[in-house]
Amino acid sequence: MDRILFAKPSREVRLIFVTLSVISFRDGFVYTVLQLYLKSIGYTGSFVGSFMFVLGISASALLIPFGMLSDRVDRRKLMALGIAFVSIAISMLIASTELDVLLVAACIWGIGNAMYTPCINSILADKIGPEEMESTYTYQAMLNSLLYGMSALIGWIPELLVSMGGYELSFAYRISMVWLVPLGIASLIPLTKVSRVPPSKETRKFIFSKNRAVLKLTLTQTVIGFGAGLSIPMLSYYMSARFGVESGPIGTLNAVVSFIAIPFYFLVPLIAHRMGTIKAITLPQLASIPLLLAMTVSPTFLPAAAFFTFRQILMNMSSPLITAFTMRLAKPEERGTVNAMTNVAFRVPNSGATQMGGYLFDVGLNIPLYGTSLVYLFYLPLFYSFFRNMDKDEPAPSRLHRNGQ
Repeated sequence: MDRILFAKPSREVRLIFVTLSVISFRDGFVYTVLQLYLKSIGYTGSFVGSFMFVLGISASALLIPFGMLSDRVDRRKLMALGIAFVSIAISMLIASTELDVLLVAACIWGIGNAMYTPCINSILADKIGPEEMESTYTYQAMLNSLLYGMSALIGWIPELLVSMGGYELSFAYRISMVWLVPLGIASLIPLTKVSRVPPSKETRKFIFSKNRAVLKLTLTQTVIGFGAGLSIPMLSYYMSARFGVESGPIGTLNAVVSFIAIPFYFLVPLIAHRMGTIKAITLPQLASIPLLLAMTVSPTFLPAAAFFTFRQILMNMSSPLITAFTMRLAKPEERGTVNAMTNVAFRVPNSGATQMGGYLFDVGLNIPLYGTSLVYLFYLPLFYSFFRNMDKDEPAPSRLHRNGQ
C-alpha cells in the first residue's frame, strides 16, 4: 500500500486540529516570555534550569501511568483534564513571584503535560489509517507552526507596555500572560464534538511495549533528549543574556522560524517518499549541527538569529515523520503507552540536562551549545544504524510488529 502524500483531513481530525492549534497558540507566547519573565523578576539561569527541571521531571514521572491510562479510558477526558492543569499552573505564575509557588506551578504544569501528551498523537491515530499518517501529522505540524509563530509575535506586547505605558518589565510580562488561562479552557470545546473511540480489551494484557523496534526508538530518544536538554529549552535565555534582547525580538525570531518552517513541513512527505523516512529524518538533523555551533561565534543578535532560524527548521522539520514512525511501530491498543514511553525516554534526561545546562550557562554561555552538538553527533549514527534497513513504504503494522517481537 502506498502512502497518501496529502490526504484531506476528516471532520473529526479537523476538530482535533483546532484543539491542538489553540494549545500551540498558547505555547508560542508562554514559551517566548516564560524564561524572560523569570529573568525579569530576578532569577538566574540556575533557577530557570531548576524550573524547567521540575516541570520536566513531574511530567516524566507520570507519563507512563497516564499513557497506560489513556489506552484504557476516554482519551478526550484525560486530555481535557491535562489542559486544565496547565491553565492552573499559568494562573499561579501570574499570581506570585515566590520561589516555592513557582516550583509548585512547574510541578502542576508537568502533571498536566503528562496527562495530555500521550493523548495528542494517539487521538489522531485513532481517526486515521496507517497510510495517512505522514500527511496528517504534517498538516498538524504546519498548522501548529503557523499558530505558534503568530502567538510568538505577541511577545512585543510586554515591551510596548514598558515603552508606552511606563510599566516595569516584570509586571508587563505578568499581565500579558493573563489571556492564556481562558484560551487554554477554550481549547477544550472542540474535543466535545469528537466521538469516543472505545479502548481495546487487549490493552489490559501489557504494561510496557516489548516491541524491539519501540525499545530501540526509546533508547535513541534518551540520547537526543539529554543532548537537547543541555541548551535547546533555554535558547531564549541564551539570546537574552548574550545579546541583551527581550521578548519582542525573541518573539519575532520564534515567529519567523515558525513561518519559514511551514513550506519545509509541506515538503516532508515528498522527501520521505523519494528518499525514505530514515534518511529524511537524519540528514536534515545532521545539517543543523553546524548552524548551532555557528551561533556561538556570532558577534551580534542578527546573525545568531539567522543561524538559529535555519537550525530550528532543519532539526524539527522531520517531526511529523518521527511521529508517524512511532505510531506505526505501536499497535493500536498500545499507542498511548508507546507515546508515553518515548516521551519519558526523552523528557527524563532532557530535564536533568536542562538543570545541568542552567548551571553551565552561568559558567559560560556557549558551553551548553557545544555539549548539545557533541551528543547529536553520537545520536544520529545510532538512530540511523538501528532503523536504516526498515522499509518505510510498507505502513502495515504487521511488518513492524513482526520485526519488533
